[in-house]
Amino acid sequence: MIVGRSFLATFTNKIDSKGRVSVPAKFREILEAQGSRALYCRASFVAPAIAAGGADWMATLTQLVEGHDPSSEMHDDFAYTLLGETIELTFDPEGRVALPDELVAHAKLSEAASFVGLGGYFEIWEPRALEIRKIQARRAASERRGLLRPKIGGAA
Repeated sequence: MIVGRSFLATFTNKIDSKGRVSVPAKFREILEAQGSRALYCRASFVAPAIAAGGADWMATLTQLVEGHDPSSEMHDDFAYTLLGETIELTFDPEGRVALPDELVAHAKLSEAASFVGLGGYFEIWEPRALEIRKIQARRAASERRGLLRPKIGGAA
C-alpha cells in the first residue's frame, strides 16, 4: 500500500553540459512532502536504468532488508545492493541534480533523461530505451490482464 502521493507519468528533460538534469516538478513536490530535499538513487539491478525515490522509498527498502535474518547471506546481499549502492543527491536551487558518472554510464544517458513514475518510486532512463521498455511492458500487461487482482485484504 502506498501512503501519500504516488510518482506518476513520464517526463523527459535535457541533461546540461555539467551533467545536471532537472527532476520533474511534480516529483520534487512528492519528495519534499516526504520531508526532504534529497533524492536517493541506485543503479537498477534488472534494467539499464536508475532507480530513485525519496525518504519513504528508502524506509521501504530498509524494512525489506531488515526483514531478513541479519546473519544470513540474503540479508547481506540485499543490504549491499539496495542500501550500500544507494546515494543521496541534493537539489540545486533550480531543482536539478548532478547524476554521478557511474549511474549515467549504467543507464547509458547522454543528452536527455526520461523519468517514469512507478508509484512509490521512479526510474530514470535513456529516452529511447524507456520507450522500448514501455512497449514490452504494455504487451506483457495485455497478455496478463486477467491476473491483475487486489491482494487479499488489500485494494487494487
